[in-house]
Amino acid sequence: MNAATSSLSALSIDLARAVADAGPAIVYVDAHPRRDASGIAWDEHHIVTVDHAIQREDDIEILLAGGTTAKASLAGRDPSTDVALLRTEATLVPLRRAAVADLAVGHLVLALGRDEDGAPGASFGIISSLDGPWRTWRGGDVDRFIRPDLNIYPSFSGGALIDTSGALVGMNTWGLSRRTALTLPVSTLERVASALLSGRRIARGYLGLAMQSVRLPESLRTKLGRTQESAAIVVDVAPNGPADRAGAIIGDVIVALDTHAIEDSDDLQRALGSDSVGTVRKLHVVRGGELRDLSITIGERPSDDD
Repeated sequence: MNAATSSLSALSIDLARAVADAGPAIVYVDAHPRRDASGIAWDEHHIVTVDHAIQREDDIEILLAGGTTAKASLAGRDPSTDVALLRTEATLVPLRRAAVADLAVGHLVLALGRDEDGAPGASFGIISSLDGPWRTWRGGDVDRFIRPDLNIYPSFSGGALIDTSGALVGMNTWGLSRRTALTLPVSTLERVASALLSGRRIARGYLGLAMQSVRLPESLRTKLGRTQESAAIVVDVAPNGPADRAGAIIGDVIVALDTHAIEDSDDLQRALGSDSVGTVRKLHVVRGGELRDLSITIGERPSDDD
């Protein structure tokens, strides 16, 4: 056996050991009739998973390593970061958590999941992209942008991304991007899970508007001195909501919130985070071909809008 073959063999053994060590902490979550998901043991009686795969709040079934089934219920959820926290009477073995600050592009990682038959699965790849803090399309604050280059199979959403030692890097999800799966870093999971465990509601900015994207004609862009090709037109205003109180009306075309250019409703959600609730912001709208500034106090999204 030459040195290269020996090194590959050693790497293969290390990866298999990491999967074997971390595997018992990965569960299958049955809480939605059409969406498979995995979950990660967070402590002895709690599981973190993806919010978009949770339809039932009670009578949730989880499938553990070894084929054991158990019941779980929803302990809390934060749709803005796509995190749900489940509670179970079963005894779980949580994963050791990695130091995500040490993560670098090119590091080897594995995605772990469990399917509806209880079989564990793994996918191997690298960290393809890293960046700083970012805000999701629903206004959730994420501590670090992590995009892995590996296969995230259907039931892997809600499963773990681990390093080669078997430590938890974060939770994989298809719920935060239309194009690719992303990983919520363990630091974000810790912050959100801590809030949910303490019973605190995670505030999200709210304007009380329904919008759709609309193209800005070149003549209007020139008149307004703006380069963006589209904006968000208001199609509904919630009675007595923040936007209603600020004077927004149906037909207003939103081009910016403070200095953030707004091309669609997702842009507006990204511009709002938990730190925006209660603040006064400038909503720049076009009405009758003229630019107007509305002072709007950002509200907190009602729970029935989650």
